[in-house]
This record gives sequence, structure tokens and C-alpha cells, in this order.
Amino acid sequence: MSRDGATNGRHGWIAAALVVAVLLPLEIGWFAHTLIQYLPNSAAIGGRLSRGILMMQALPEIVPGNPWEKTHLRLALRELSHLENLPQRIPIVAAAAFIAAAMLAAGHLALRALRLRPLLEPLERNVLCFGIGAIFLAITTLGAGRLGMLSTWGVRIGLLLPILAEFALRIAGRERLPAIPRPTFPVVAFLLIVGPFLLVMALGAMQPTIDFDCLEYHLQGPKEYYQNGRITFLPHNVYTSMPFQVEMHHLLGMYTFGDWWYGGLVGQELVMLHAPATAALVFLAARRWGSARAAWFATVVYLSTPWVYRLATFPYVEGPLCYYHAALIWTCGRAWNANRPALWGVVGLMAGGAMACKYPGLVTAVVPFGILTIVRVFRRSALEAKPLPAVASLLAFAAGVTIAVGPWLVKNVVDTGNPVYPLAYKVFGGNYWSPAQEAKWHKVHGPREITAHALVSSALEVAGRSDWQSPLFTALAPLAFLRKGTRRFAVLMFGYVLYLFAVWWLLTHRVDRFWLPLLPPLAILAGLGADWSRCLSWRILLGGIMIVGLASNATYVSTGLAGPNEWTSDLVRQRVEIPRALNPPLLMIDEQLPADAKILLVGQASVFHMNHRIVYNTVFNVETIEALSKGRTPEEFHQALVDRGITHVYVDWSEIERYRRPENYGFTPLVTRRWLTGLVASGVLKPGLRVWPGPQEIYEVR
Repeated sequence: MSRDGATNGRHGWIAAALVVAVLLPLEIGWFAHTLIQYLPNSAAIGGRLSRGILMMQALPEIVPGNPWEKTHLRLALRELSHLENLPQRIPIVAAAAFIAAAMLAAGHLALRALRLRPLLEPLERNVLCFGIGAIFLAITTLGAGRLGMLSTWGVRIGLLLPILAEFALRIAGRERLPAIPRPTFPVVAFLLIVGPFLLVMALGAMQPTIDFDCLEYHLQGPKEYYQNGRITFLPHNVYTSMPFQVEMHHLLGMYTFGDWWYGGLVGQELVMLHAPATAALVFLAARRWGSARAAWFATVVYLSTPWVYRLATFPYVEGPLCYYHAALIWTCGRAWNANRPALWGVVGLMAGGAMACKYPGLVTAVVPFGILTIVRVFRRSALEAKPLPAVASLLAFAAGVTIAVGPWLVKNVVDTGNPVYPLAYKVFGGNYWSPAQEAKWHKVHGPREITAHALVSSALEVAGRSDWQSPLFTALAPLAFLRKGTRRFAVLMFGYVLYLFAVWWLLTHRVDRFWLPLLPPLAILAGLGADWSRCLSWRILLGGIMIVGLASNATYVSTGLAGPNEWTSDLVRQRVEIPRALNPPLLMIDEQLPADAKILLVGQASVFHMNHRIVYNTVFNVETIEALSKGRTPEEFHQALVDRGITHVYVDWSEIERYRRPENYGFTPLVTRRWLTGLVASGVLKPGLRVWPGPQEIYEVR
């Protein structure tokens, strides 16, 4: 065995023979299966595809009749070739870099206050400060936004202050920091492998998003705050009452840039930065509890995963959520070995940061790491007969959680009376919510039926059947148990993976994005598995697995299956063409109605790209047109529309019919063509016009 735990020499050959006979055939078999199975989402582009077929289509003539011009490699290079459009992205990158610098500076100031900076090497400090700073900037933005104190120059100056403060302290030079260790892996080779993935992540994040959830609330919520000039309760969009830490990135981007649309792209670029930050935490954990070799492999596996690319190029919250779960693994490990309450405070901050991204962070981060904190500090207290440090550590953990997520819970208490609105309605109640809405919400977002078939299907999805999952995880992660010296750590990581899977499967509605926080611990396990042995036979086999797995991931990421890949397109053109491709009728009315029109949207909430003033609601909120008309005569309803400044009513019948299908969310029975015809007859609305080409109609308010 080598000094860092990898099996070597005569014992290595014995273990290798055992693995070849038992475990490796299963691993390689499943690895091969993930390459030949049809990808579930490939049918969306009109065919049945597998990772293997995609790889063969990447190069010319491997598949007969597939010339160079049609290969995935050629198509990807073409999408990267419009270099004349790159200057459009410079202001976006500059604004994102400015905000990221403020995050780092705020994080460093926090570590100075906690007196933790001298304990950490540069990479550890910077990657941790990024998350700490993101938390503090988010809650500062929330506080200033609630007070109506946000403005373009106010935000710019506010972001500059922590940068100047940290710069001044560094100039003072009163702190001796450890030297940067020399890299133990060919850095150039590493960058050649992950560089293309990082490049398309950075460019992909600067594309207008196409995802419904993002257009409905991840970006639309910050846009409304920006246009309103303050952060307020939005009774028509229930999702904006959830913790909005990540969405504050977009709001800061909008104020920094001075434009809501480009500011959204700035926020997306900040979300993208969580991917390399998470990879750095995976590296640190695998190196500390494994080896440098394991750390490099773990980092490559994580960054090459199509899911990670997808999370980096869409403004979802799961990318930052993965960061905080990776940070918890590393910070908890450091705190476990050190008797420093301040470190447990950072653990609490990371746990609260996870919950401030998304409510499930309560059970995936706060609860398990809170239990670990209790177990460790009281065990240490019992051994050392020092109860005071234990109490201080617990208080520090609780304080960290409270600082990170407390302001979002307080905001909900003030707005609705329910700290976790709209969840736990039966416990806390909540204004602007009703038993009918609760039943509708629970039907969609509640736990799913527990069956053996569903369990097996979900496990297979995580193991590699998911389109965006990497086959390298199941090829390498199980081998971590063969690595002597780190088996206990591997068991802990695998236990955490199982816990995260169980929480997702038992407590959520099993949307695939909800299981993604298990990717960082899986990547750590994959790194340890890659380094289980140093014998020549395993190194040869490992090389083959990595080449095939990376080629598969790179090919998939290069296609539109992983997400929009117009990486260097003209942003001015995309600002029009993306909404046109998503919803032509909506873009048509946005382009053709007078600039002073204010539109009431019925059945449509995917509205971020709209330039007009709008009134809308999500499907889980009370339908606005119903609320305005309920209990009123036609004349009173007309006056209510006029009082709100509404000039047009847009009805999306295709969305309404989709919602009314038995398996869907449901939609108010009030809105019918007959009812609208009655409003026309009573003089409330002018006769409706069909918006070509779909079953959408636009009515003008008389």
C-alpha cells in the first residue's frame, strides 16, 4: 500500500484479482449499459439516441453517411466560432466579476472577524469565502430592498465597500499566511480536460433562459423587485415567498448593470461560478481524506458531468445548493478535528446557506449536520471535561444557521404569518393561502406513492439512466470501499449519499433536480475509487474508463440535449428569437401593443422576457381575473380593471386546457369562452381577437 492509502505491490495484485473476479465485471457491465441505453429525453428531438450513438456521431463517417459538416464536433465548433459577438459579453462578465469580488471580499472580512484565515491555505480560504460572501450579500440585499434603499449607484458603491476594506487590510500586511503548496498533478493536462467544460459553462450561462420555472419566478421575481424599486410581498407569485438567496444574485446583477434583462444574465453567470467553486470543495475534501491523485480525479468527474453543465447554464438554485452541500462536507470535517467554535459557526452558516437556497436544505443540510454538531461537541466535551466549548460550538452552529436563513423566515412571518410559507400550512396557517390552495399544492409537490418499482426506477435514474448523469460515477464510486486507509470516510460519504437519496425519494415529489445535492459526495467517492490502486493493470483500465466517460460527457454537453448551445450568438438577436421560439403569440402581443398598454395575463406565467407592464399569477395563486370579478357586477368589474390600469386581457387557452387535464394542476372553472363572450356583451371588453397561430385571444378593455 502506498503512503496515501492506494493499494500497491503484491497485496495490490491480490486485491486486483479479487476485484476483477467480482466487482469490476459488474461495474464495467453497468458502465457499458449506460453507453448503450436509450436516453429518455432524446425522443424530444425526434429519435432514440444513446450516449454511444452520440459519441459515434461526434466524428465523421464512424456512422455511415455522417460527414464532417454534420458531426457534433463540427456543430459545436460552429457555435463557438462567432467571435465577433464576444464583445457583447464583456460587460456581463465585468459586472459578474465585480459582484463575485465583493462576495469574496465580504467572505474574507467574515473570516478575519472569526480569526480563521490563518488556519486555511489560499484555495481553502477563497472557495469558502465565496459562499460566505454570497450569504452576506444576499441578506444585505434583502434588508436594503425591504427598506426601498436599492438603487443602481447605491448597489455599485455598496459592492465596492467590502472590496476596498479587504484591499486596505491586505495592504496593511499584518497577517502571515501559509505558502501555496506546489501542485501534485499536471495542471496543464487538467486544464486541457476540464477547460472546454468550463468554457461552455461560462458562455452557456450568458444565454437567455428557456426554462419555465426560471421565467416564472427565479428571474421574474427579481425583475419585479427591480422594477418596483423594493423587495415586497408578491401575492400573485407564491414562489417568490420561498428563500431567495440565489435570486439575489440576479437582483444585484440588474442593479449593477442597470438593466433587468442583461442583469439576469449577470446573475446566471454568478450561478455558473458555483460549479468550479463546488469542484474546488470536492477537490479539497478528496485530498484531505484521500490523496492528491483522488482529488484531481474527483474534480474532473464532477466538472465533466452534464448535470453540472446544465445547472451552470440555467438559473436554477441547485448549482449553489450543491456548493453548500460540498462546503458542509469539508467544513464539518475540519470542525470535527478542531476544537474551534468558530468553525462550527461556519458549518451552521453553510447549512443555513443551503436552506436559504431551497426549503429542502432543512432536511438535507441543517438537520443532519446539526445532529453531527451535537454528537461531536458533546463527545469532545465528555472526553475533555470542558462543557463550555461544547455550548459555544452549538450556539455558533445555531447562530450560523440563523444568520443565513433567518431573514428569509422573518420576511415570511411579516408577510404571511408563516415562516416557511406556503409549506406547513396545517401548522402555521398563512395569509393569502387557503385549504383549497394547500390541497392543490400538496397534490403536485407532495410525496409520491411508495412502490418497489418506483424505488428501482429512481435508483437506476441516479445510477446513470438520467440523460444528464455521468457514467463515471457508477464506474468509480463503488471502488472507494477498496481503498485502504479511507474506507471509514467512504462509508460516511456513501451513507450521506443514501440519506440524500432517501430524503428526495420519501419527502419530495421526485423531480430529478431535487436529488442533485448528492453529486458532490458521489464525486468524492469517485475520486477515491479511481485511486484505489496504483498497479499497472488498473491504471490502464482506469485510463480507458476515463477516456470513454469524458468523451461521452463532452459529446452530450456539446449538443442541444444538455441545453441551449448557441454559445457565441448575437445577444441582441437572441433577446427576440428566444421568446419567439418559446411562445410566439406572447411575443406578438408584446411587440404589437402600444407601449403604454398594461396586460392582464390569464393562464400564462412564463413572463420574464415581456417588456410591457403586466398583471399575472402563478397557477397556485388565486386567478387574478377571478379575484377582480368575484362578487362584482360587470360595471364594477370593468371599473376594477380600469383602476388597476389594465388595458388588455390576454387569454392563453392552450395553457388553460393543459392545466385542466386530469393529471395536471387544475384551473378555475370560471374562465370559459362563454363567460368572456358575456363580458363582451356587457360592455366590459371589446370583442376578442385570435392571436395567430394558436388558440390564444386578446381582448381590449373598453
